[in-house]
Amino acid sequence: MKTLVVGASGATGRLVVSQLVERNFPIKVVVRDKSTVLDSYKENELVEMVRGNIDAYDLNQMTQLVSDCSAVICCLGHNITFKGMFGPPHRLVYNLVTKICGIAESKANPKRLILMSTTAYTNRKIGEALKGKDAFIFGLLKLLLPPHKDNMLAGDYLVENLGSGAGLEWVAVRPDSLIDKPTVEDYELFETKQRNPLSDPGKTSRIQVAHFMAELLSKDDLWNQWLYKTPVIYSKE
Repeated sequence: MKTLVVGASGATGRLVVSQLVERNFPIKVVVRDKSTVLDSYKENELVEMVRGNIDAYDLNQMTQLVSDCSAVICCLGHNITFKGMFGPPHRLVYNLVTKICGIAESKANPKRLILMSTTAYTNRKIGEALKGKDAFIFGLLKLLLPPHKDNMLAGDYLVENLGSGAGLEWVAVRPDSLIDKPTVEDYELFETKQRNPLSDPGKTSRIQVAHFMAELLSKDDLWNQWLYKTPVIYSKE
C-alpha cells in the first residue's frame, strides 16, 4: 500500500515517515524546494520525494500526485509564528481534505485517509458537546484563530459532510497536548474525549500518534475498529 504523507517534514509527519519505513511501506512525500528535513531518506528506495507546495496544487496536480497511492496521511499544520497563525493559507488542512475526498469519489485511488486532528475538535455525531465557558472559549478561538477554524472545518467535513457512505474510508486521530518523546510508550484509545482539553488536558507524544497511524494502515482489524471514527489518543498514565 503506497502512502502519501502530507506534512511529512513537520514534527509529527517525519515520525510517521519513520514508522512506515520501519514497516516497509512504500511512501511518497511532498516537501518544499529548500527543505532538508527528510534528506536522510533520499537514497531510500521506499521513499519517493516530490518537491513542491502542496497547498498550491490544483485538482489535476493533486489527482496525479495520488494516482499511485492507496492511502493518504495528513499531518499538515500551521507554523507557530505570527505569519503562520494569521497569514494565508487560512484553510490549509481543509483544502487538502476536500481535494482528496473529491478525487477519491471519482477515481480508484486513494482508498483511505488518516487525518491528524485534535481534542479541540468536538464530534457532535457521537454526542460530544461544548457547554458554558468551554463553548464560549472555543467559539472565540474559531472566530479569532484561523488554524483552529481550519482544523474544525476539516473535521466537520469528514464527520458531517462525508460521513460513512462515501467511497473514501477515513479515520481522524485526535491527540491531546502534544509532547516529544524518543520512544513509543503505552497509549490508550477512546471513542470520546476523556478529559477537558482546556481545564484538564492530557498528554500525547508525537511518536505515539505516528505509531498509531502506521498501525492503522498495517492492521485491517484495527482499521475496521476505528473506521469513520475520531479516536482520541492519550499517553497511558
